[in-house]
Amino acid sequence: MSNYKMRSEVRERENFNISEQGVFRALYADVRLPEINLAMASSPANHDEVTFLQIHNKGTDTSGTGAIPHPLLRIVWEQERNSITGHYWAVVKNNAIDCSLPSSASDCYATSYDRYDLGKADLNAFTRFEVKIGENTLTIKVNDEQKVNVDVSYWQHLLSYFKAGVYNQFENGEAKVQFKQLGLTKTDHTDSIAWNIDDWKLTIPTSKNDWYGFGGDSAAELEPERCNSSKDLLSNEESVYQREIDLSYFNVIDGSMHFRADMGYGTSTANSSYIRSELRELYISTNSPDCSTSDEETSWYIEDSRTGATSHTLNATLRINEYPKIDGQLPKVVVGQIHGWKISQALVKLLWEGDNKPVRVILNDNYKLDNNKDCTDCNAFSVKLGTYAVNEDWQYTIRADKEGLFLASYDADGSNMVSHTLKWGEAYSDTANNKSYTLTERWASPDIAFYFKAGIYPQFKPDNAYRGEIFDVSFSALSTLHQ
Repeated sequence: MSNYKMRSEVRERENFNISEQGVFRALYADVRLPEINLAMASSPANHDEVTFLQIHNKGTDTSGTGAIPHPLLRIVWEQERNSITGHYWAVVKNNAIDCSLPSSASDCYATSYDRYDLGKADLNAFTRFEVKIGENTLTIKVNDEQKVNVDVSYWQHLLSYFKAGVYNQFENGEAKVQFKQLGLTKTDHTDSIAWNIDDWKLTIPTSKNDWYGFGGDSAAELEPERCNSSKDLLSNEESVYQREIDLSYFNVIDGSMHFRADMGYGTSTANSSYIRSELRELYISTNSPDCSTSDEETSWYIEDSRTGATSHTLNATLRINEYPKIDGQLPKVVVGQIHGWKISQALVKLLWEGDNKPVRVILNDNYKLDNNKDCTDCNAFSVKLGTYAVNEDWQYTIRADKEGLFLASYDADGSNMVSHTLKWGEAYSDTANNKSYTLTERWASPDIAFYFKAGIYPQFKPDNAYRGEIFDVSFSALSTLHQ
């Protein structure tokens, strides 16, 4: 797009109320601005930016009553500001005043905007932006790191909408903006529940024989209502209670899912000698979904031709409430995973192992098909994330796409991100033992399906001597994003 104040943009069709309780909307975009610095080289210094993401307003109703000609948010690339060159910026209007009116103060434009530095732009690479708005709060993440968190309640009387594309604020050049991904989500938490229980089934520490009275010694499962299953119901209203040990393996208390296990009791699953109280994702890949995990329909491919999704993310906010205190035994527990369908070697296991130890992500550089555990050329390795104490809220993100893996942890407010980006087929040396490992490109093969897991998966065997030693981990938010 050439010339000053010219634009080529797409506009969200729906207008929304930013103050709606429990409803959060997000715009996700992977953006690149190739050679924008060269395109802007001949523009005057006061015209040196380009806008590519916005939140704009329709007014107080759909007919446009009370609309103001200013967006709440513009995300821009700017040539130079205060001697800072080539950065992305969030330009946020700090009031709902129409500065174009004759009655507005003479300094209205100068005082009505706050600028937030979003970091140096890499013009050769795609940058991931997440713009989320809900309950009068605007947050912005750049490459999964939170940069902005502001109260925008002054805007709540105006209907809003997202925009994306290119809008020139420079002269004598042509802007090009490339989007690798562009998507919108709407999440409804109006019942104070920040997850969708229909997305998951639950595996518990007790056996099918002990739970149902039949079925064998493998671990029992519960499924959500949409599955129309003969198994017990997994719901936010039901406690999964084992009378014999007086313990709820799963229940919801004060807006958090609690996962529990007594390390003195339980049975394992087919590919493990450990117990678990853990959710397994039930991905929807067809128009007539079922909940069977005996085929790939409830798992996703990295480049999924069935749904068009090419990026797959698990986000969680959690807290370790209680853990076993056993001499000589670290309280190791996996709280998030990516697993391959019919692959014994987990791609990702996110492990908490104590108050004063960093969270680690355990990865396997290779795998065998058909649940074959005998893999002589498979090497497990780990990377370190942040350190989080018992009774401390924290967050994690696990993402897989055609480029590789992104792994991160954060404080509860999204700050202090610790992250790793590992590319398929490229050596990575920022590991726990400082050795170099390479995730095989076979992990990204078009015939390998995956699923997320979340909850608790203790990494030591139950023993009668451990009766009463409890894991209790709560998740206040859990979501998957496939786009």
